[in-house]
Amino acid sequence: MRVTVILFVLVFISSTCWGETYRWVDEKGTIHFTEDYGSIPEKYRDRVEERKDKPSESVPKTDEKLRKAPQVDSIRIYEGSPMGSLTEEEPVNKNRIESGAAESLRMILSLVKDGRYEDLYEYGTDRSRASMAKEHFVKGMKGKSSVLAPSWEAIQDINAKFRSPTLVHVTAKIGYKLKRRDTLGNTLFTTSTYPMELEGGVWKTSLSRILSTPP
Repeated sequence: MRVTVILFVLVFISSTCWGETYRWVDEKGTIHFTEDYGSIPEKYRDRVEERKDKPSESVPKTDEKLRKAPQVDSIRIYEGSPMGSLTEEEPVNKNRIESGAAESLRMILSLVKDGRYEDLYEYGTDRSRASMAKEHFVKGMKGKSSVLAPSWEAIQDINAKFRSPTLVHVTAKIGYKLKRRDTLGNTLFTTSTYPMELEGGVWKTSLSRILSTPP
């Protein structure tokens, strides 16, 4: 008799644990489980799901969530774009970059022709200005044996070659005159290439390159 009672109790408990379970979600998104339908607030009863299995089985497994989540390698982040932005960066406008570098070289040679050497010094790259004092540069420019030719002869046939968004090689035919009186009337020409580097939004070149051409 005592064994029969114990078996009856175990069967009753088992049937209760594995009986009907009600699942509902409140306005905050919290999931609730109950076996007492009457304990569910009336405003949520139209959302109730009746289940025959254990409550724990109705909760999505963690590995299932991870399986359905987007993989990291499926997200493309482009260099230079804002954090979290998935838009591709603008294509590089090589023509505009080459044009800007060429125009800066024109300005540099214009300062050479006008003898504005202190202003010209600011068009030297940071690296070249760090290794050459302004006084030394100005003295070197004043001691050159030539001057740029006037008007259109000073700079011709400009050709800019894109290397990177911050580096352009600009080649130009430079017209100059020697300071010696016996050759002052003759215009000489040399073709020189200037590596133009973009620093702080301004195209600059090496001060030693400016000093070397024309002679």
